[in-house]
Amino acid sequence: MIIALVVCALLTMTGCISSTKPFVDDFFKDPSLSINEKLEASGSERLMLSQPECYFDAVAFRERYLELIEGAEDYILISTFLGSDCDGLNELYQTIARKAREGLRVYMIMDGTSSYDMTDTRFVMTPIYFLRDSGVHLIEYNPLSFLRAVNPKALIDRDHRKLIVVDGVYTCIGGMNMNYISLGAEGAALQKDSMYIFKSADFSRTLTDQFVNIWNDISVEKLVRSEFDTLSEEDESKNTLVGYLFNQGPGSNQNMSDMFSALINSAKEEIYMLPYLPLLDKNMLAACQSAIDRGVHIKMVIPLDMRGYTRKGTAYFFEKLVSMGVEIWYEKTGKEVSMLHQKLMVVDGRYTMIGSPNFNMRSMRLSYEIALVIDSEEFAKMSLEQGKLRESNMTLMDMEYAIESKKREGSFFSFLTAYYGG
Repeated sequence: MIIALVVCALLTMTGCISSTKPFVDDFFKDPSLSINEKLEASGSERLMLSQPECYFDAVAFRERYLELIEGAEDYILISTFLGSDCDGLNELYQTIARKAREGLRVYMIMDGTSSYDMTDTRFVMTPIYFLRDSGVHLIEYNPLSFLRAVNPKALIDRDHRKLIVVDGVYTCIGGMNMNYISLGAEGAALQKDSMYIFKSADFSRTLTDQFVNIWNDISVEKLVRSEFDTLSEEDESKNTLVGYLFNQGPGSNQNMSDMFSALINSAKEEIYMLPYLPLLDKNMLAACQSAIDRGVHIKMVIPLDMRGYTRKGTAYFFEKLVSMGVEIWYEKTGKEVSMLHQKLMVVDGRYTMIGSPNFNMRSMRLSYEIALVIDSEEFAKMSLEQGKLRESNMTLMDMEYAIESKKREGSFFSFLTAYYGG
């Protein structure tokens, strides 16, 4: 146990991407400033957005994704945390390969953990390096190797973002990976998640900028931004939503802590979350406790992850959240229901956060993430209604169950593993 603690401390010191100090910073706690002012002051990209196509069903998104690839005429940019092939994704990858052979420019970044996926994908997955034979420009972010394995930072320095740009017209972000449990499975094996497709000049221009920056930061093959056209300002008439984009990664000083801190510290009535793995550090806990003390109702809808270390780790932490006054809805069993992998936060029925980050220390400090905050009561209402549909198999957690869960299967070592490893 002592060795594990030392290793974890070393990982934190060597792997820090940002900090969670904004959660307790006086600027973000200033009641005289609005959420919008705090988001803009944090260096976010303020965007005008179209109403997005919203997908909460992986099969429907996979079909739409295939349509976008078939219709692409110039280029496709893809970034995914986990990428692998399986029977359910074979048509998608074969279409990408065919379009590349026909001359379409396809650039794809996947995290270096893809070949070591520890979800159910590992039982059916096929690595997608074969795409390179078709002309797809495929690179790994921080690939795992023997030399990197001796460097603690390399073990946790991960790119967790999911984004797609098609011809500089369609842009997409969300939580779905390009693997079996995200897009290729059927029935209960398929995760419940979300992806959002926008048609916005602001967004397409910004995501293309950021993808080129990311690519050029990690690849010897350099891209020239001017060679990737995006939507013109003439197509902006349908852009009625205001959004704030946070890209925690190469080429950007934005970070998830600023974004979440602005939302939580400014909340007045309610914070609704689908946080996936809510393993918070002391600064994040302090911000949530401060919100609760102000009278803000915090509700979290949490899945049961069937991976042992995450299940035992969250079981160890439940008591802390419930004792603070967080309302937690949870799954008692995950064997017959699809796991909830969606990331969502809605504040005061107006501000909605979508994207890749979990609400935990790791997404704040140890991985690259991308998220969008949309300022719209209409979009927030839709998100809340959709989120509440996810609660059909959930049960309200009381303190008795939280304590029992911690005693029955909670593990401090598993908590540390999930806290740093996600």
